[in-house]
Amino acid sequence: MGHPSGATSVTTRAPSEDKRFCVGLLPMAFFASALVNFVVGSTLGLWMASRPSSWTVLANLHAEINPWGWLTMAIFGMTYAVLSISAELRLHPRAAGWVHLAIAELGIVLLVAGSAVSSSILMRLGAVVQAASPVLFLTNILLAVRAKRQGRVQSPVIPEHLRHLGRREDCRRADRVARRGTDLSGLLLMASAIWACWGIWSDGESSLGATVLFDDGWLVGTVVSVSLHLYPRLISGVSMPAWPFSLFQAIWFPSTLVLSLGAAFHMNMLAEVGRDVLGACLVWVAVVFEAALVRRSRGACGTGDGAVASSSAPRLAWALGYAFAGIAGGWMIVGREIVALPVLHALFLGWMTTLVYGTSYAVMPVLFDVKIRSTTLSIAQMSISAIGAALMMWGFADLDATLGRALLAAGGGLAWLAFVWYFVRIGWGGIHILRRTSTRAV
Repeated sequence: MGHPSGATSVTTRAPSEDKRFCVGLLPMAFFASALVNFVVGSTLGLWMASRPSSWTVLANLHAEINPWGWLTMAIFGMTYAVLSISAELRLHPRAAGWVHLAIAELGIVLLVAGSAVSSSILMRLGAVVQAASPVLFLTNILLAVRAKRQGRVQSPVIPEHLRHLGRREDCRRADRVARRGTDLSGLLLMASAIWACWGIWSDGESSLGATVLFDDGWLVGTVVSVSLHLYPRLISGVSMPAWPFSLFQAIWFPSTLVLSLGAAFHMNMLAEVGRDVLGACLVWVAVVFEAALVRRSRGACGTGDGAVASSSAPRLAWALGYAFAGIAGGWMIVGREIVALPVLHALFLGWMTTLVYGTSYAVMPVLFDVKIRSTTLSIAQMSISAIGAALMMWGFADLDATLGRALLAAGGGLAWLAFVWYFVRIGWGGIHILRRTSTRAV
């Protein structure tokens, strides 16, 4: 990957068709599903931002599609890709991953349809299917590990241009902490989905405690862990120290459980303690990453044509994303509720979505040969998205005023425009690669 200081090309063609797809089609299929889901979710968000009167009808749909359909599906796909490269795992049987994709997407569709038409049958069926999704996810990983240990599958051959994304001796301690974080997050995902299913079957709606486990357990924990894993591979040639993240996990995990229980059983004091401590965890991890960006090593993150350290797109994504994470944590400390709209949009749109943008700009070219012609355009796209998120947060904080509603509408429009721009640059290229490879496989 070249040096994208201006509008020059930052894409390097992978050595061969076979090597380029050593991670398989499954990660791309998950990401394509995530993109389609976010087309719907972001469009609903734009409509709601411009017409607050529609919130009562569309809020539940928006809240299901974006965290589950966009972020979680993207995380599933990224996890399968990373496991192929860093752990040299192959799913066994291969169809298990495609079954997981179908179940995960079916659960989203059923819950959205059930909420849209107020059908308790669809809602209950969707809750059961969605609860099965994380179980299948963890089962697939365990089966892949067992198949590798038993020698039942051949480990994928990792080409030179992807080796910087794989195992590194200097990252061993940090990667161990990152794996522990993803393990804990996966357990919280499974617990939240089962709890939500129980709530929908018994009370007709998901418990707030299950939502906390999903948002602040699964998503927050996974994003921090993935950031720790990818930082030395995309941002700097030097690994992050492991101890700040061990400290984060030691406090984040119990505080999430405390907040979840307090929210579910209306124990306000317990919920406030969990919220404040969780907010402090977000501020802590934001400071750690922002400080690392300031003093980062300027050496290459890899060797050969696949080195990606020179790209400023992921650096900007980390800087913007963790600024939003720190702001969300600060708001929680000063008393903003965890489900307050400014906090949720700082976390989901400002932090997590920005990191997805920056990460995909860096890894999609070397994984799937998706053309990214200009880093300058990537920076512009992420900047517009970040401005949109900031305006929405400001608007949500002052909805009673005309200015607040205008800022919300403007911010929603910018965030939607930024995603459409991203979709055109990444999505169509990815879908073309998926179709081309499917035809080739047939």
